[in-house]
Amino acid sequence: MKTIPYDVGRVVLSKQGHDKGRWFVVAGILDERHVLIADGQTRKLTKPKKKQWKHLRAKPVKVEEIAEALLGGKTVLDSEIRKALKAFAEEEARKSEIPVGHQVPVQNETGANTD
Repeated sequence: MKTIPYDVGRVVLSKQGHDKGRWFVVAGILDERHVLIADGQTRKLTKPKKKQWKHLRAKPVKVEEIAEALLGGKTVLDSEIRKALKAFAEEEARKSEIPVGHQVPVQNETGANTD
């Protein structure tokens, strides 16, 4: 199975903690174990959440405009992150028929729900 890198701009799903089931964008890489994540709403770019990558599930989607701006040192608005995540969540909801705004059930490695 091909691993999906946790690079800046990658859409990720939180698997652990009080933010479990929420979508975020990787805003920075701290070290080999930690990334900074933001959703533009509860976690803004001015104060992103430090999270271990093992507590995240990467999706094969990268928001290129946000990634390029963050890596280039340009200003990214929280509204841009919210807009990108909303579009992604709507697409995921269409695929899996989960209503937008609801938390996504997180499964462990065996496929069983952790809720």
